[in-house]
Amino acid sequence: MAIYHFSGQIMSRISKHTGDPKSPLAAAAYRSGEKLVDEVDNQAFFYKRDIVPVTHILIPPHAPDWATNREKLWNEVNRIEKNYNAQFAREFNVALPVELTNEQQKKLTLDFCQEAFVERGMVADIAIHRDDKNNPHFHVMLTIRPFNEDGSWGVKAKREYKFDKNGENILDKNGKKAFNKVDTTDWNSKEVFNSWRKLWADKANHYLEKYDIKQSISHLSNENRGLEEMPTIHEGYVARQMEKNGQKSERISFNKEVKKYNKTISDLQKYKAKKDQQIYQNKFVRKFSPLEKKHLSDIAKELKMFINMKTINERRVQLEGWKKSIQFTKDNESKLNQLSRIEKEETLINNAEEIFDSESTRFIKEYYPTWDVDSFSLDEKIALVEKTITNKVLLSDDEIDEIEYEVSSENLIKEINELLHNRYAFVLTINQMLKGLFSSRIQLEKQLNIRPNKLEVTLREATEKSPREFQKWKINMKDTKALLEARDLINDFYNLEINKWYPSIDVKKLSLEEKEILVVGTEYYEKPITLECIQSLQRYTVEDQIKLIRLLASNDLKKNENVTKKFPNFQVNNPRYILLFKEECLRNISELPKYESTKLKEIDPVEFALSEIDSSPLMKDFNAKINEEINQYKSSNSLSFLSSGVTSGLFKGILEKRNFTSKKQFEDDLKSKKGKRKNIHQGPSL
Repeated sequence: MAIYHFSGQIMSRISKHTGDPKSPLAAAAYRSGEKLVDEVDNQAFFYKRDIVPVTHILIPPHAPDWATNREKLWNEVNRIEKNYNAQFAREFNVALPVELTNEQQKKLTLDFCQEAFVERGMVADIAIHRDDKNNPHFHVMLTIRPFNEDGSWGVKAKREYKFDKNGENILDKNGKKAFNKVDTTDWNSKEVFNSWRKLWADKANHYLEKYDIKQSISHLSNENRGLEEMPTIHEGYVARQMEKNGQKSERISFNKEVKKYNKTISDLQKYKAKKDQQIYQNKFVRKFSPLEKKHLSDIAKELKMFINMKTINERRVQLEGWKKSIQFTKDNESKLNQLSRIEKEETLINNAEEIFDSESTRFIKEYYPTWDVDSFSLDEKIALVEKTITNKVLLSDDEIDEIEYEVSSENLIKEINELLHNRYAFVLTINQMLKGLFSSRIQLEKQLNIRPNKLEVTLREATEKSPREFQKWKINMKDTKALLEARDLINDFYNLEINKWYPSIDVKKLSLEEKEILVVGTEYYEKPITLECIQSLQRYTVEDQIKLIRLLASNDLKKNENVTKKFPNFQVNNPRYILLFKEECLRNISELPKYESTKLKEIDPVEFALSEIDSSPLMKDFNAKINEEINQYKSSNSLSFLSSGVTSGLFKGILEKRNFTSKKQFEDDLKSKKGKRKNIHQGPSL
């Protein structure tokens, strides 16, 4: 019978797995079944379907002709929606009445999309899917940005600035002009969404009636469509008095029958609800096979713990910590035994994960057949199954999308949290750490006679002849892989941040250290850094600078805690923050009282570092240069003193050289600037 299903989502360009930009061409290719090429990186997307979708593109009158070309349309969307977190499409998934023929379903789909979306100014990219004959449905991807009358892209929202009673701009907490975001269309409003839901029910019912099909659907919830009770009639004083005096009243007798009927209906509804609940409780349960249950039981006994995904993840983290704690200890029998135990437990955990993966995959295929189970990560599968079992009801598409977002965000935060906590130290030492691992690996491969052209044979020989050294080689390979993955992860994070704040910069041309410098500087000043503003960069007022100097230069054992209390956004354990703060104070040192300008020199970034790798010679060198300039000012006592820019020169070097198309042009322009060249530091990174 005809069912009502109408769900929607906003499609964003941020990937739920890696945080990298996601292509709208991939989304359109998946729904249309066509091969589409993303012009950004020339990547082709094609998802083969056994039953080819029926596709159409509908456009409003003022849209350009190229909007009817699917590949051109979404490439243009990809080009205009360039922000790192941009939304590139709105999508709806709608169930079609199975009672209608294929042609009738197509007419209904086009009729609805034309009236609901195209007449409001959207381009509608439609794909009807009939992979499951019992579940015909269509997807429609819609442009979010409107078109102007001349066919060019319009704006999605405008700023409406706030003013006080005197007509002056109201400022926000950052000192910027406060404003309200005003959408240029009503496409995001709840009222419009509800009108689309109702319109779909009306259109579908019109077509069912038109083709003499005795079925109908409703956009209203089951609660709003529940059985109606029969109304009672007004009894009146006379009727009640008759009943009181032992006489029979037809009105009161009628009402008694109505109430009895209504109670029966109520009892039936309660019974049905209870029965439905029992059905769901029996239906949505985990379905491990007997063999899977036995394997999980064996793994639980071996690991001496209860097995579920939470305990598995916790144990994996514990093993990682255990491995790190002995990684750089001296090689001996005890270390090899511990590493062997870690490897055994990791194998057991992997086996348990495979069982949960298989079971979750079966569950999703059974209860969510329209979803591509391979597109989910294991964590997403587990979360989807557990939430379904907990709620005892199938989840909507929006709820599933929310699960995907929550899981991917949680995993990404978990992965980068440790790196972000001390990422400047990580970037500072990554090459040195990799160099050490590569050197050690080369020595081990020579010792074990491991040859790339006969890798399988030489590895087998090495295992038999020198098991201890071979174990060291395996550890080295794992550590190298983990370090490279961490470097890629932090690099992806920097790319996202720089694309957000500096969309004109080509991140591919920046080294990891340059990215780190630019990101930490942007975080410190809480705004993008431009060539024009470098010499006037300032985050704190003179009063706040004085307070921070006193806190940072004090001998109080709780000074870090005191800084955090009064300046919660100041990363007190980040040596680069301390350097940037000292140079900020140095630029306006003439405004600082004598005592504070003297104390400024006593603030040592290394003192606040969390680990030894933060206490590098580079940190000490930059701090010494800043202190030297403080001494220079104090000796000259000149009000015209201007810092040459120990750290700001790095920002200038990164930003300025990216604005030139060739090295020669860059050098020629530098010569024409005469006195400005000294501010460009080509030395080591901050």
